Amino acid sequence: MNSLRTDVLRAYAGLGGLLLLAPTSTALAQEKPGVVNVDCTQGETISRALTRGNESRPLLVLVRGTCNESVLIDRSDVTLRGESGFDGGIAGPDPAVSTVTVTASRVAIEALTITGGRNGIEAVGAAGLAVRNATVQNTGRTGIVFISGASGVVDGCTIQLNPREGVTIAGAQGIVVNSVVSQNRGGVVVIDGGSARIGFDNLLNSAGNTIRQNAANGISVAGGSSASIAMNRISGNGTNPAEPGRSGVSVIESTARIAGGNTISDNAAQGVATRSAGVVIGDPAFGFPTVNTITGNEGGVSGFLGTSMVIRDAVISGNNGIGLVLSLRSNAQLISSAIENSRGDGVRLTLGSALFVSPPNTSVSGNAGWGLQCTDAESSVANTLLLTLSGNGLGGVSPGCTGF
Repeated sequence: MNSLRTDVLRAYAGLGGLLLLAPTSTALAQEKPGVVNVDCTQGETISRALTRGNESRPLLVLVRGTCNESVLIDRSDVTLRGESGFDGGIAGPDPAVSTVTVTASRVAIEALTITGGRNGIEAVGAAGLAVRNATVQNTGRTGIVFISGASGVVDGCTIQLNPREGVTIAGAQGIVVNSVVSQNRGGVVVIDGGSARIGFDNLLNSAGNTIRQNAANGISVAGGSSASIAMNRISGNGTNPAEPGRSGVSVIESTARIAGGNTISDNAAQGVATRSAGVVIGDPAFGFPTVNTITGNEGGVSGFLGTSMVIRDAVISGNNGIGLVLSLRSNAQLISSAIENSRGDGVRLTLGSALFVSPPNTSVSGNAGWGLQCTDAESSVANTLLLTLSGNGLGGVSPGCTGF
């Protein structure tokens, strides 16, 4: 089997049927790709190279220098690769057209610098796109986009300085691993029923990302989407005060499994902010360490407007506001966590919200306000005896907290 197809099949194995690759014949799988060299410094173009050879066979295009063109890849089994030892790239000249548009299956874009155009790389209904070891920066909008049922993986890339998002997965499926996503408007965005794995692949190999210094949220999951998030460093996001979302991880009307191994720190709003969402923080099902460290943010974790959360083995420490706040009929199950050294309450329940504490005990200590405060008679808590409370500025449990 050719190396492109082997890599793609391995990358997508075990996704539970979300990403389906078209069957191919054994003869095609065994064929070596045709190779076309493109020297952009001599006026050659990638678009012309894509017309070469037999379209029933895989094609490898090796790029030297930077081609100034908009590239459409509408034939399957194509690899665009920067030639070893030379700087290969594509600069999109038209702000209305994406620099690289992919509509075919099993395409790989490797070791290239992509700039300009509308979006850097846009996969439209394309199955099995692999973007590896690429730099996607200074585009007109978003770095990499998966839309209209596309699927793919972003692996080992640098995605930066894009005026919209770094990576957008909209009504599509994607994996983002081993990458740096920084200084975009938003980091990784999953919307419109999209599905993503961020920080590990479908073989459950740990492959965390660095998602930092984006103007809005580091990771956004919204509009009926789902994401599984593990082994990432998500820090310093929310650099633009004018942006509406500035959290490390934001989940709105969607589901997320923040499995473990994440450090979510120094973000301008909450470390994890949710609204009308279903969220698990600390999920042992993936086999990763279940500890997530949420520290130095404006607030730790918030659940708003009917959110339901399970929080396991979390370290919610040293945040500038409240450690954990549940509001407007949100609820959480709290298991074996530490909520400490917040500048507000450790835990606050408000407007009809509820907390259920399960063993092992959770430590709530050193917070400036109450260890646990209920602000209204409709909010309630069960199993306060499983909270280890100490050193909280206003006391352990506020008088307003009652059982169900």
